[in-house]
Amino acid sequence: MTLPVLDIGVIYTDDDEHMQNLLFSLRASLPQFPFRLLLVDNHSRQGVDRYREFIEPTEVLTNSTRKTYAENLNLILSASTAEYVLLLNTDIQFDSQNRCLDRMVSFMIQHPDCGMSGCRVYLPGGEYGYAARRLQTPLTFLTRRLGLNGLFPQENARYLYTDRNRHSSFSCEWLSGCFLLVRRKAYEEIGGFDERFRKYYEDVDYAIRMQRAGWKVMFHGEAMYHHHEQRASRNLFSQDAWLHFRSWLYWHRKWGWKPSRLLPPDSTDHARAA
Repeated sequence: MTLPVLDIGVIYTDDDEHMQNLLFSLRASLPQFPFRLLLVDNHSRQGVDRYREFIEPTEVLTNSTRKTYAENLNLILSASTAEYVLLLNTDIQFDSQNRCLDRMVSFMIQHPDCGMSGCRVYLPGGEYGYAARRLQTPLTFLTRRLGLNGLFPQENARYLYTDRNRHSSFSCEWLSGCFLLVRRKAYEEIGGFDERFRKYYEDVDYAIRMQRAGWKVMFHGEAMYHHHEQRASRNLFSQDAWLHFRSWLYWHRKWGWKPSRLLPPDSTDHARAA
């Protein structure tokens, strides 16, 4: 039996509309090398039997209780056997003309020092989503939470790498967790995601750990996907907003108030963010 080059991990929690759209678009964009879909049934009400035949081969990982996002990411990583593991949100869709998966794996092969990578993302309506980001400062957090980006355009531009060509490739400080391509060797070295982040900032934390272990975190602008983003944390008085704030506090307790200074000097241009 041929071992997969790429394991594709997806977590299902009763979101059928997005799940179907993802699997249909994924089936039209499958890579030209051996792959496998790892489908997590996160203690859903309806189960995932109807999705087993969408893509072959598919392996189902079943949770007996509902798990957090970081816990499910670790379940996928521990079950994977491929050289590369793609961690996907359910609300992702692919463009079959772009051949995103082929482009991304080829990019990882060409950059053996890259531990984790991402690519261009477009939101509903065609808005560019800025997958590559610099680490937040307290000012970044406050302006984005309170909708004051327009009052601090330089800070927002710094945070979103607007100084970089979005069709180019470059090292970055972290990547949006909705699409993360992880090298197995890097995962085996640094371990999985910190499960104390119940929701939010687990992707930022993982990028810091990658770089401190000597791996690059990189953005590849030739590949792209679509993200039907559902930011429940936008409502300042929602439970998700509280979880976002709690994770932000824990992130600072773990790394201090200027975490960019902890990154290796040659990992990215983080000195401008300090």
